Amino acid sequence: MNNHQQSSFHPLGNFLNPALVLLGQGLRKLPSGQKLNFANHPYLCKGFTVLTRYGLGNS
Repeated sequence: MNNHQQSSFHPLGNFLNPALVLLGQGLRKLPSGQKLNFANHPYLCKGFTVLTRYGLGNS
């Protein structure tokens, strides 16, 4: 991977890493069988908005 590729994804990675860490902490505290409520995790909604805006949410 060259320097251009690394720098182009760096800001997005900085945004998503803290959200993924918080999601992991939330999932560990979740009782088994309980569904994840996205209203309790506003950073996930913000992350989905960013992914959709940049076309990364569409496979």
